[in-house]
Amino acid sequence: MPSSQALVAAVVALLSYVDRSRMRRAHAGLPRYRTYGNPALPPVVLIPGLDGCASFYAGALPELTLERFVVVYELPLVSAANRDGYTFSYLARGLADVLDELDIDAAPVVGESFGGVVAMHAALEHETRVTRLLLLSSLAKTELTTEVWLKKTFALPVVRVIGRAFPNVAQTIFAYVHASDVVEASEPEWVTNFFIKEASWAHHASVMARLSIVIPLDITARVVHLRQKTRLVYGADDTFTGATTDALLALLPDADKVALPGGHLPHLTSPKAFARLVLDFVAGK
Repeated sequence: MPSSQALVAAVVALLSYVDRSRMRRAHAGLPRYRTYGNPALPPVVLIPGLDGCASFYAGALPELTLERFVVVYELPLVSAANRDGYTFSYLARGLADVLDELDIDAAPVVGESFGGVVAMHAALEHETRVTRLLLLSSLAKTELTTEVWLKKTFALPVVRVIGRAFPNVAQTIFAYVHASDVVEASEPEWVTNFFIKEASWAHHASVMARLSIVIPLDITARVVHLRQKTRLVYGADDTFTGATTDALLALLPDADKVALPGGHLPHLTSPKAFARLVLDFVAGK
């Protein structure tokens, strides 16, 4: 008869298998991009943030598609094949490949937070493919608040360990821990709930890989060479990347800054205002 330790080990192994299988099924066959609207209209590219939650743009899509063919670049997932080369340059090359596949010579690019860093790499390394940049709650150098540093130092290692066996559980924990960074206490409860729901379904290994490249980020010496007209959009109450937005503005040669109500995710809380901002900017207004 098996010992109690063997039974516990078997149950844990079974639960881990179920959890990892669920993660694989949830993300199997995901497209490299999604398109919305009329392909005959001028294009605009949207890049989601760290968790890859393109759903945060959903509220803005009805307005955007009235005037633009919208391409949402789905951040590639990390795998055994690309793990060692999973860098911002790799993600920027993926964007250029999507434009090739869609036969788009060049387009304005909108990037949220982590996605804004991808957008800047694309603009620097594939300069002719990016006509304008709209960077939402983004950064050129990671600067951690005390609270975020504590989470990185003490909570993140625990999440990573759990994620080896239970990626869904670990991602849900991460979503709960990270929610207070990107949603301000003054914002409605639904914003926190929506963020946790969407971020909990993110591909955990990919989120961890993205954290590994954004935590040490410092491209301050490179962004001064951006030639594209750039607009920085931020939430007026954002305590997570508000300071990094100001720092980025000081570095860019041709940029302005516009505030929207809310915190780190103003495209989620003010989608129509965000869409109008995007459409006016990419049209040169």
